Amino acid sequence: MVATPQTPDTIDADDLRAIEDDPLSLDARDDAPVLVPALPPTTFVRIARHLREEDRLELLLPHATPYQLTSLLDLDGWVRDRVDIRRARVWLHAIAEHGIAGRERGTLADLIYEMDPELWTVALAAGTVVVDLPEDDDQARDQAMAQLGSLRTWETPDGFFVVGVPDDGLGRRTLHTISLVYEDDLAEGRKLCLAIQSLLPSEAEEDLLRFRNGRLADLGFVEWEQAMQLLRPLDHRVAAEHEAVTTAHLGAEEGLSPHVKWRGSDLLRRVMMRLEPGMHGLRSREFLLLANEMMAAQRFDPGDEAKQQRAIDQTQATLSLGLELLTRATPPGLEPDAFLAERVTAIGLRLLFRVGYGALDKVRQTALALHNSGRVSLRSPGSMLDRPWGPTIAALCGLFPELPRRDGKGTRPLGRLEDVAQATDLVAQAAALARLCFEPEGYGVDPSWIDRLDAPEKITLGDLVRTAIVHAHLPGSQHAMAPLTGEDLEWAASNLLVGQGLAAGVGRELSERCAELGVGEHQQALAEVILTRLQVELASLERDLDGKVDLTRAGGLLTVQQVSMWLSVRQGGPSN
Repeated sequence: MVATPQTPDTIDADDLRAIEDDPLSLDARDDAPVLVPALPPTTFVRIARHLREEDRLELLLPHATPYQLTSLLDLDGWVRDRVDIRRARVWLHAIAEHGIAGRERGTLADLIYEMDPELWTVALAAGTVVVDLPEDDDQARDQAMAQLGSLRTWETPDGFFVVGVPDDGLGRRTLHTISLVYEDDLAEGRKLCLAIQSLLPSEAEEDLLRFRNGRLADLGFVEWEQAMQLLRPLDHRVAAEHEAVTTAHLGAEEGLSPHVKWRGSDLLRRVMMRLEPGMHGLRSREFLLLANEMMAAQRFDPGDEAKQQRAIDQTQATLSLGLELLTRATPPGLEPDAFLAERVTAIGLRLLFRVGYGALDKVRQTALALHNSGRVSLRSPGSMLDRPWGPTIAALCGLFPELPRRDGKGTRPLGRLEDVAQATDLVAQAAALARLCFEPEGYGVDPSWIDRLDAPEKITLGDLVRTAIVHAHLPGSQHAMAPLTGEDLEWAASNLLVGQGLAAGVGRELSERCAELGVGEHQQALAEVILTRLQVELASLERDLDGKVDLTRAGGLLTVQQVSMWLSVRQGGPSN
């Protein structure tokens, strides 16, 4: 078991900001022995990672507490439920090399016991062979050395063992770590070698995982089932009148309060700045616990720094949304910011988060209903929808709904009511596109065409609607929609394009169908995607060597090139 953290009294929060922004500034500080032990565990881990990249861990590790070092291994020495041997060994070597610099002998042994000695054994044992050396028997000694084959060997100072490791950088680190333990305490070095010899890795790792889960729970990385309790909507009117909530679960303040960079809305920053310093520190700790619970709910690896930042952004955005909703319940005559600060002081951030998540959950449920309708998805949510609707439905159907970024790189959380309104509009537009495609008042596309495609996962509803638009204007066509031939595309390019745009009748006909469906408010958004792509595709048809339209290069439309057999009719009753 790991001892509870022992840290000095709280230090000015500016000190924390300074070393978080520039960890190398520790080199110029005389108070590092007091400041470092006061760092919150997650902050300590971030700083340690940075200094490792700079190869300056000697600025931090000599002053760290066993609790901080154990947290470092908990967050950066595991992958899911398994010890990451490589990363764990790198950290243990750094701790053994720098963590006891300038201290008396026996310090490293004490540190190992105050951390988790079994973790040292498990991390150092993989690929390491420890062979007993017979005393006063040269032949047996030679046999023991030969037993290690091509491994890099090292004879322990007590003469009891020879240790063999792979002859690579990680192996040499392992030998150096074991030798440092021997230098610190000969008896503890011998115990370490004996522990490596007798280790049962699976049982030891299972025990380590159990203790690690307990420590992670203290940091907010609770079990998934418990974390999911956070994602329960709460009406803002209930939160406005809710009685004060106890803060006992946040624990007593020890060391530095965590420094949170409030990147949410201006409203969130203003409200947090209104809190008394002590309450601000309390709610900052609560915020980090919430962010860690968000990681647990989404099954993020606790040691993944990028996912940690994502969870922080999600939590801040949801709190911002909760504040905006709670503003609606401001009593008459009271300033909204003052009311919100009073509510944060009384009920904390957890209930506020649930208020914000209530708005997100409504959008998510609407997106899931559209996905489950079977009209817009094949293999994944929204996979049959054109941009921007396809990526939007996919992002909104996740456990924590988000919106795609404008640059197309990843997603972002919804942090304002205008974001919720935007998401709601996009879902409504996607539903309107599905109705326009399949319902008789729209283009009445037969869904069976999707099953006849060679690669149905590559088709979108926009492709089907554009194909149906061509058929709606194609002379002699008796079908709502069927794959287009090269001659059909030739005609469409010659007759539906007028100058730099489409013929007026194309847009008018689309508008009429939208009005008949009752989705006229979405007509402009649908036309921008559907008709713009139709114009581009018709204007850029490529031809083969015979001067005919090259169907292999035609996009945005359904052509005979994309079906598994030649169609003798274009719609209504294709041959089977």
